[in-house]
Amino acid sequence: MTFFAYGATQALAIDQFPPTEVEDRLKQTISLEYKDADLASVLRSLAWTYKINIVTGPDIKGKVSINLQDISVEKALQAILTINGLVYSKRDGVIYISSGDTQIVEIKTEVIQLKYLTATQAQNLSRKLLSSKGDMKINEVANNIIITDYQANIDKIRELLQQVDLAPKQVLIEAKIVDITSNDLRAMGVTWNFDYKPVGDTKSLFTRKTHYQEELKNTITMGEESSSLSGGQIVLNTLTLKGLTIGATIDALVRDGRANLLASPSIAVINGQEARIVIGERYPYKEKTQTTSGTTETTKFLDIGTTLKVNPQINDDGYITMSIHPEVSAFSASLDAGPRITTREADTTVRVKEGETLVIGGLIKQTNEGSRDKVPILGDIPILGILFSRSEGKKEQTELAVFITPRVLFSREEKMKLGRKKADLDDSDLLTDQTSPLTVVERIYEKAVNLDRGVGLESIRKQEIFRKAQALSHYEIIYKQFPESKRAPEAKYLAALILKDYYKDYRKARLVLLGIIQDYPKSEFSAKAKKTYEEIEDREKSDRKEKLKKAGIKPPR
Repeated sequence: MTFFAYGATQALAIDQFPPTEVEDRLKQTISLEYKDADLASVLRSLAWTYKINIVTGPDIKGKVSINLQDISVEKALQAILTINGLVYSKRDGVIYISSGDTQIVEIKTEVIQLKYLTATQAQNLSRKLLSSKGDMKINEVANNIIITDYQANIDKIRELLQQVDLAPKQVLIEAKIVDITSNDLRAMGVTWNFDYKPVGDTKSLFTRKTHYQEELKNTITMGEESSSLSGGQIVLNTLTLKGLTIGATIDALVRDGRANLLASPSIAVINGQEARIVIGERYPYKEKTQTTSGTTETTKFLDIGTTLKVNPQINDDGYITMSIHPEVSAFSASLDAGPRITTREADTTVRVKEGETLVIGGLIKQTNEGSRDKVPILGDIPILGILFSRSEGKKEQTELAVFITPRVLFSREEKMKLGRKKADLDDSDLLTDQTSPLTVVERIYEKAVNLDRGVGLESIRKQEIFRKAQALSHYEIIYKQFPESKRAPEAKYLAALILKDYYKDYRKARLVLLGIIQDYPKSEFSAKAKKTYEEIEDREKSDRKEKLKKAGIKPPR
């Protein structure tokens, strides 16, 4: 039945169609062209032509000029209403049109669940899309937003959030921090000491009899005491004559030293967030605060050592903009105001192509100290003055170099969206991701093999029993926690060999080997497991026969 009704509202309809049919009709692709047409007439035409149910308020007036090509009925309706400041909602197959300040269009409340954005961020982004009657609440615990508004506005907010609520990109920061120290120490000189002490009636040095004890003792020290040096010393007690003892300590030390402090940390950080790496110690100090009630004292901590701060920003052109702050600090002295720190640091912002290495160098600190001590007059005698003087020189140079390589981390889904072929998404590709499970497996496997064979840093100063136990534990982690990895059957087979050859636990070894045969039938280690399983069975049979033979029992055939 076709009808028109005028009054408080107008109903423009072609019979009453079920909601599902109306939705299908709204998705039809159409083309429209009107020039200075009456808005009510255009809506009536849409209702008649495309058989949709439309209800409008009494204040729906105005002119419209449109030229729309290949657009759905719903989008055409939305464009016509938007240009006239109108809104609409759908309920039970009927479209209600209103100016937005009446009660004809129903106000709804919906919950939008967020994935990556926080509820506060979503609220700040979409608040302006609400109508004058709209309202938005956030639930920080469940991380969602509750919107009360016209359906059209809710749909706009939902569409906006779908476009921006995406997984944030991550950047892997691989850094190498090298602190190169060179020092040169040179100390040359002679320290003299003598003691003149005749006893009793012993004739003096000058063959003069005396009934008094004479004593003269002194030490000629050139600069720092010889005991402050370690190495490069010769002590000569060369002369003892009638109570006179003369000794000399010759300092002849030349030291050339070099030291490299290398740190190689890696850290993943969300795009636009700061990554901070600290390698050092926390120095505690007291801070006093004067208040009206007295003085309060609190303990605070200061990070001392090597610090690197990086804030990456991924660009669309394949480059990464990074704000970088490297710093190397050391404790110098403790003062009443707090600790005095010596530091070398730099601040820079650069663009680096993803995967390339940035080098920051030239942070050099150099000290040059020298001194010469001598005995007056005697120390100025050519050549002979060397015996009465002491010289020391100390040079030290430290240079800080920082190497930073940024890499963008992509998930498998992101790589598919970027159009990468499925063949490119194999395990070797994921191994470049330092945080991927496959990389973790490779690291555990390498450590386990080194422990099993007794090589590498993992095995230093470890007894075989501890190495084998740790290797077995690492193999178990691989095949239990990462059963889908390529290393799983191999790790399981190597674990079985430890149980068989080292622990002689044939029962457990057979169970592990059976697990390989059942879980990885296509693996090359399945055939090895079958062969080893048969070897264990033959060995157990042989051991049983040997035991029966020793017991004097004839084994059964």
